[in-house]
Formats: sequence, C-alpha cells, structure tokens
Amino acid sequence: MLLMKAVFAPRPLVLASVSSPSSSRGGARRCDVIRAQSSSSSPTTPPTKKKGKKGLKKTQKQPQQQQPGGGGASSSSSSAVVQKAVAEVAKKKEEDDGPQIPFGDASGAALLLKDVFLAVADTDLLQEANAQIMSGQKIGLVGGNGCGKSTLLKCIAGVRSIQDGEIIISSKLNVGYFEQTAVSGSTKTVYEEARARMTRLNKAEAALREAERVCESENCEDYCEAADVLMDCYAEFEAAGGNDAEKRIAAVLDGLGFSRKQWDIKCDNLSGGWQMRVALARLLLSPAGSEENGLLLLDEPTNHLDEISKKWLADWIKKSPNTTVIVSHEESLLDGACSHIMEVRAKGLHWYVGNYSKFLQDRDERVRVAQASYNKLAAEAADLKDFVARFSANASKAAQASSRAKLLIKVETEMRKLEREAAANFSEGEAGDSTKMALRLSKPPPSDQDVLMMENAVLGYKKESPILKSKDGKEFKLSREMRVVVLGPNGAGKSTLLKSLAGTMPLLEGTRTLGERVKLGVFSQDLAQELPMDKQALEYVLETARVENPLLKEIEGRQSLGALGISGPMALRKIGSLSGGEKARVALAAFVLQPRNVLLLDEPSNHLDVGAVSALTDGLQDWDGALFAVSHNKGFCESLRPTHVVRVEKGEFIIENCYGLTDEDFEHDYPEEGDASSDAMSKKEEEQQLVAVAA
Repeated sequence: MLLMKAVFAPRPLVLASVSSPSSSRGGARRCDVIRAQSSSSSPTTPPTKKKGKKGLKKTQKQPQQQQPGGGGASSSSSSAVVQKAVAEVAKKKEEDDGPQIPFGDASGAALLLKDVFLAVADTDLLQEANAQIMSGQKIGLVGGNGCGKSTLLKCIAGVRSIQDGEIIISSKLNVGYFEQTAVSGSTKTVYEEARARMTRLNKAEAALREAERVCESENCEDYCEAADVLMDCYAEFEAAGGNDAEKRIAAVLDGLGFSRKQWDIKCDNLSGGWQMRVALARLLLSPAGSEENGLLLLDEPTNHLDEISKKWLADWIKKSPNTTVIVSHEESLLDGACSHIMEVRAKGLHWYVGNYSKFLQDRDERVRVAQASYNKLAAEAADLKDFVARFSANASKAAQASSRAKLLIKVETEMRKLEREAAANFSEGEAGDSTKMALRLSKPPPSDQDVLMMENAVLGYKKESPILKSKDGKEFKLSREMRVVVLGPNGAGKSTLLKSLAGTMPLLEGTRTLGERVKLGVFSQDLAQELPMDKQALEYVLETARVENPLLKEIEGRQSLGALGISGPMALRKIGSLSGGEKARVALAAFVLQPRNVLLLDEPSNHLDVGAVSALTDGLQDWDGALFAVSHNKGFCESLRPTHVVRVEKGEFIIENCYGLTDEDFEHDYPEEGDASSDAMSKKEEEQQLVAVAA
C-alpha cells in the first residue's frame, strides 16, 4: 500500500466536485464559460439539449389564444400578468441552465454554420454566413472591431442566439469558452483553481482515495475484492494522466508567467489581469482545452499577457489536439497558432487556409480575381438586359428573349455570390471592413517644464514588503515633451510604478511632486470595463469631456467617436450593447477630448484592433506633452518615438536615455516573486487604499 501511495505527485492534489460530461451521443455537454458575473470557482451547470430543429432559431411569436368567455379589460390584464410571469420563469430557467450549446449532427465536422443571420439592434452583422470547421483545426476569426466576431463566438458557445440559420456543434465535443471580460475572484489558490476543471482526473483521484481508505480500514470485510477495486481505480487514475498531472499543471502555470511561489496565493488577492491568467490556465487544462474531443472558443486571450506568454500560448494551441476558434487582433498569436483564417467582411464569412500572414497575401489575390469575374458578369448581364428589353415584344425573337431572361437570372445570382468576395473595403495589413481613423488629442495646456518628480521613492502596498524603489536612491524626473516607455518583465512592478506616479497609490517612503498647472490623464487597459453600461456612447463621451470643458459641443463628441469608427446611430447605442473593442474606442474617444499635459498609459493597445491602435499612435506622435507608457507591444512602443526608457527589474527602477528598442527589451525571464503578489491586491485592500488617497 505504501508503494502505491508513492506514485502520487509530491504536491497534494485537490479534489473538485465536477461531474464528467455525458458520454452518450447527443447528450448534454458542459461548457466552461468564463464570465464577469459568475464566480470563477464554480463550474458551469450542464445545460440540457434543446429539442426541435438543429441550431438556434429566432423565436417566433405564437398566436394569442382567445380566452373563453369573452375578452374584457380585466381578462386582458390578467392574461398580460400571466404571460409576464411565464416569461420571468422561462428567463430564470434559462439563466439557471446556463449556456444552451447548439449540439447536433454536424455531418462529420466539429462545427457547422449554415446560412447564419446575425444582427445587433438595427445593425446586420452577418447574412447567409456559412462555414465548416473540422476536428483539430485552429481557426483565427478576424475582422474589424464591431463586425460581430465576439457576438458570433457567443452564439457558438450558446450564450446568445442568432436571428436565423443554424449553428451545429458535434455532440461528441466538450466546449470551453473564454470571454474578454474579467472574472471575479475565487477563494481557491492559483494551483487549485488551475486544476479545478480537470474533471476526469479529479473524479479518478477521488475514487482512488476512497479505494485506499477502504483497503486501510480495519473493518474491511474482503481485502481481495478491495485490492481489485484499488487496482482498477489506479488504472483509471493512470489513464486520466494522474502520474503526470503535476507536470502538465506546472507547464501551463509556468507558461502563463506564474512562479512556483505564487501557486499558493488565493485568487481573490490577484488583480483582474492575473485572474484572467488563472481562468485561462483552468480552461487550457480542461477537456475542452487539452483533449481531441475539445472545442475551445477564445475571445482575445492575449489581452493581459506579455510577449513570452503570448508565444507560449500560440505554441500550446498549435500543439493541442483539440479544435480551437480564436478571436484576436494579435498577429503573433494568429501567425503562430492558426491553421486557417475566417474573416468577417461585407457581412459574410471568408475562409482561408494558412496563418494570418498567408491570409493577407491570399486575400489580395482572391479579391482581385473576384472583382475581375464580377466585372465580366456585370458586362454580360448588361448585354442580356439590353437584348431582353429590345426583343421581348418581337414575336420572331420572343423565344430568344425568354431564354436570355432566364440566363440573366442565373448571371445575377452568380454576381450576388461574388459581391461579398469582391468587396475590397479594407486597409493593408488589416482584416475585415475598415474605416479610416484619424484621432486628434486635445492640445496640452501650459505647465512647468518639470511636470512630475519622485525622490527616494519606495513603492508598494505594505511597508514590510515593498515592491519597488529608485535605484541607488536616484531622483525620477518627468519633463514636458519627454516620451518614456517602461521596460521589464510582467510582475516586476511596472503597474505599481504607474499607479504611484498617477497618485492613486501613496509612496511608502520618499516624496512625489507635481509641477505647477500639471493635469494628469491616465488611460488604463481596463478602462473600457469601467464604463457605465446603461448610458449611450455619445452621452458618456459628452459628460466626461464637459467636466473640463462645459462648453463642448455635441458635434465635437460625435467627431471624436466618428474618428474611431463609431458614427451615426451607433453613437447612440447603449455602451453595454457594444463589443469589447467598441467599448475601448468609446473610452478612448472620451479620453482624448480632455485637455491634459501629462499622459500615463497602461497597456493602451489592449482591446484595440490594428486600425484603432494606428490612430492612437498617430495622434500621440503629433502631441507635445509628457508621455509615460507601459506596454508589452514592441511596435506600439517604437511608434511613440521614445526619448527615454524606464527599466524595472529586481525590485528597482531607473530612467535612462533611449537609443532604440530591441527584441531583447521585450523578452524577459519572470521575476522570482512575480506580480501576482505585488501588483495585485484584494478588492477590500484596494477600497481601503482609495479611501486613504482621498483623505
């Protein structure tokens, strides 16, 4: 018995009460949905399979049945109350059941989309969209912000429904869905949460522990039978990967940047970005993320990752046996992980073999061929129309005219098929339909030459465990027209430094001094998540900008939104109905309207597509205030034309002149302690910190 116990990993494995998915064909499957409003510690309840037609259809209104005995006002009112009660019960049941994943017969494919029509409010996103995704393929779902990528992913995950058509997922698959919004904390440790969805392993280990207990019990009546059960349980534990579980978990946590010392930290003591990493680790280790019968749906999984973790994730996805659909604007991920690209353009889905770079090459050629074919058919259609118009009333040529009219219908049908493929409303290097964006920041108001200084600074949350200090006690000085980028590994304390400069985190030691007439502006990677979801985009932009400029006109707010592609009726939509990328643009539109002479940027390129990032960098290049930026994006940092760099490592920071950036500046080994214990704190601690700052 002691020999049997020695097989276990040295680290005690934590049990999780998660039932395994049904093995019967067409049965209900569990979907790992990572969402802001649900605790990351509890697994999603298995949904029941919808009956009736495959896919998700638009709900049809049922004819109202006539009430017996007449229909007076009282009867109508009673009927309305009953209908409202029934609707509330149905809604509550749908919420309790969780996502309604559209399982069915996918005809040998992992995922089928048939004539999908998808709309949000008054905007059509997809029309007659078709796709067939086979098992093991790694699909990059690309397109401009707001084109419907994230919405389509939600429909595939069963979180929302399409208006028409069918989405069918093979009944054999386990589905895992990762949203781009943050998750709430868990009381489990990082290690426990990461392995919480390894359902087969957890179940096998629980059975093995129980079999061991029975064998060791003095009340065991049949030791031979108990030993047989123990061996069967051990065989299942081994088949579930129990002997190398520690190795798999360590590979994922290491790849996502967690040091071994961070494994025992509770998740509710982590910042939102690090909680997202835990959630991603949990999903990658689940059946959906690591097995052949898994379907992994990832919505912007790299938003909180540095370059090392992005490369690791791309390699993991590429080698994983599962089927994966990725919504991302990260070209390195799409190049490193994807075997196919599915582009949303002109309200259709366009399929390409190869990674993102190959897609850009192939798309140009395909569009050129489609446009040539379309023009040829258009000329043919014009000739046919002319013939039919001239000779349809001529008795001797009526038969020919009728034949040409039938041919015209076929030609016009072919032209309609080519319209979406021939649509060329895109910019070089970008996916999907694009709108030219031109962002202009407010002119910085006058200020002192030295705008922000720190002396003998020691930074952190607790005096007994500081995070950063100025190297050799040197003074940090930010002057007007300086353009500074911060370099260092994730977890070294870059965000702590930015918070300290912004004044949202008081110094543990030393002094922080603002120059005269300095106005700070802070743009955070999570700013889009803090927007009021019940307000219109334009309403929020105007309210925010008018705090500084009460005379700001509505046209200026519309121009700021329009410069980022949010124009017309879209500017009047509720923020909650916008995609993640569109929310980020709303936050950015409000930010640039506020006159500031010092800008502190914390991962500003997260959640923005290539066009929006390009517009932001163009606007910053023409802006002559002081700029301080934290970013893992080398291209973004280079576009800022930095004059100085701040190097953060080994608990110290120092500012230096910048003579150019290299790849090595963005490739770091992770610090031993890591950001999960430094730049992260619990919500309670954060609230206490804000109270202290206000005081």
